[in-house]
Amino acid sequence: MTDNLGPLRQAMSDLSELGGTADMYERTLRRSRQVQRRRAVATGAAVAAVFAIGGTAAFATLHRPDPLLPPAATPTSVDPQKPTCPSTESLGTLVELPAGWSFASRPVECVETWAAVDVQRPDANAVIYLFHYTEGTGWRLQDQGPGWDCKELGLTEPATFCTS
Repeated sequence: MTDNLGPLRQAMSDLSELGGTADMYERTLRRSRQVQRRRAVATGAAVAAVFAIGGTAAFATLHRPDPLLPPAATPTSVDPQKPTCPSTESLGTLVELPAGWSFASRPVECVETWAAVDVQRPDANAVIYLFHYTEGTGWRLQDQGPGWDCKELGLTEPATFCTS
């Protein structure tokens, strides 16, 4: 068996004349430039987004007002041993009650430099918040519980929030 490749070679030569040359080099360069442009645009957009977010955060931080501190309930009396009894509302600014808790409708009880207010809880158990007055700082939350020993608090007068 002999191979007669002459007609096949002639057909391939005719086809190559019709198709021209395949310039893979130019197509590769064009695709490479296209990828470079896309990467440059994506990088520029990412940098712009970072600067926009960072600039906004910096601007907001610089122009943010100082945090508000809860005001201490200050008495109007001049005797530091017997300050004016604060209201339930003014004591409410000193503490943040858990969800479902509220101050009872009973008024604040004040004895010397101590103030107590009943707090109602969802489980129907009441608890007492005890506040203490110090000259210069005003009223501050001291403790919470069912009651305290009057002698340990230094009280000479009786109080309903005392257990003895």
